[in-house]
Amino acid sequence: MNRRQILLAMAGTGLAHAANTANATATPTQNLVGNKLLDAYVRLSGSFDDRLIIWWMDGKQYAVVNGKSQALFGMKVGMFHRFFQQTDGNFKVAFFELTYFTDLDSGVLLKEFKNPFTGKTNRVRHTRLGPEVRLLTMNGLSSPDNPMVKQYSSSLGPARIINNQVWVPTSVEGIIKFPKPTAPEILLSIYTTINGNLSDALDRDKMSVPCSLAFNNTQPWIPWMGLKDHPGHLMGVANGCKMEAMEELPEDYLACAREVHPRYINDPIAALSRQTLLIREST
Repeated sequence: MNRRQILLAMAGTGLAHAANTANATATPTQNLVGNKLLDAYVRLSGSFDDRLIIWWMDGKQYAVVNGKSQALFGMKVGMFHRFFQQTDGNFKVAFFELTYFTDLDSGVLLKEFKNPFTGKTNRVRHTRLGPEVRLLTMNGLSSPDNPMVKQYSSSLGPARIINNQVWVPTSVEGIIKFPKPTAPEILLSIYTTINGNLSDALDRDKMSVPCSLAFNNTQPWIPWMGLKDHPGHLMGVANGCKMEAMEELPEDYLACAREVHPRYINDPIAALSRQTLLIREST
């Protein structure tokens, strides 16, 4: 398994960003727990049928050095999913991710990056993770089946409810230890909160309902940046929403994807066909 596959296994669909609401106090609900919470989460973030579900987000990547952050480039994120409920109530999810780094001012796809720490110009490599299949339960995403992934943990909830609004945080944390003794450990911390209407989330007559997404992560320097042992790390912050049709994606994201990953963006369902077949054969 290569680095890209391992990062996917760690990232999964799991992304927790604290949700704040002015003049209100968010408190956990004692009723939205266990499988009821899982069902609400899937109805909001995914679907009870196998339609294509897109997570679109737009944000920035920051360098954090000695506690000080500095915006480096924009990021445009698309995650493409199909959800399949299992007989035990859990869900298998086939998905892949296409993420693009962009110029902070113009929003144009970056091909080269003038590195403020080295003074060098780096060739930018954009991100494709997957396609892959992961198991989603009321405890979050199951641990990847890979011996290099250590100290893995994932969580789903607890839900926070104010009036008819519900927030559900998720997290994925872990360490990747490569066999080569000189290879550095990769620490990953990925957090997301989804937000939507509580009445929608609990409505069993609806397969899928709208939600917004808030994402935050920390990770080591991306290899193409050439920073290696330079002190500091990256922090990503993004926001977006769930979509159910390719036509809903912003044109600036589609332009990036068509240029870098045309096969995946032209037909996401086809790109997930092998994973979908594996899920159906095992269900």
